[in-house]
Amino acid sequence: MKRILTLMLFSCLFSGVNDGPVTVTVAGSVPFIVSFNSEGTGQDASVDFTKGTASFANVIDDDYDRVTESSVTNYMDLPNIMLCNDFDANHKFVVKLLKGAWTLPANYTTAGDATLRKNTGGTDIGQFLVKVNVTSAGYSDATEGLSQSGTFGDSYTGLTEVATEVISGGANSHGVEDGAFDIDARILFDWLTDIPGAYSIDLTISVEQGS
Repeated sequence: MKRILTLMLFSCLFSGVNDGPVTVTVAGSVPFIVSFNSEGTGQDASVDFTKGTASFANVIDDDYDRVTESSVTNYMDLPNIMLCNDFDANHKFVVKLLKGAWTLPANYTTAGDATLRKNTGGTDIGQFLVKVNVTSAGYSDATEGLSQSGTFGDSYTGLTEVATEVISGGANSHGVEDGAFDIDARILFDWLTDIPGAYSIDLTISVEQGS
């Protein structure tokens, strides 16, 4: 009787259920991600995007009397108002610029031809102009990397108060890495309309996923 019990115990020790293999499934949708770090924080510890400084207090008589250059006459020059030396995206994308509404001196005259005067209606398309320079496409095939949109790569082009595409790039099958670009701006000045006083305006850059 003891021998039988011993055999049964032996059998139990070696006939346990195998607990493996164990499968873990990781699933979900990778989101659209863009990086052009302006703070130097996180994994990307460098500052990839910088903003130029400009003050209307620095306007001089030359700004009212400049000769025509790149089809622009009489302007305050703002080179590298935005500079990006490392732009990354994991899909097709569109970069847009939005010119905000002007804050103008109390006695500023906006009557007459809106294109000749700064105003808050967004019709002064010839008053704030930008030119985009792509210095690195960020992809082996430059035609699928960063590329200027419209006339923004060829000449200074006016902005309205609607977000406007200035750069596009990437593809449905790939993104871009280490792209680079800079944006120059010019603000027109005229002896008859641009009187002394406080002026301000915002320029906002945004990135959207392309389709």
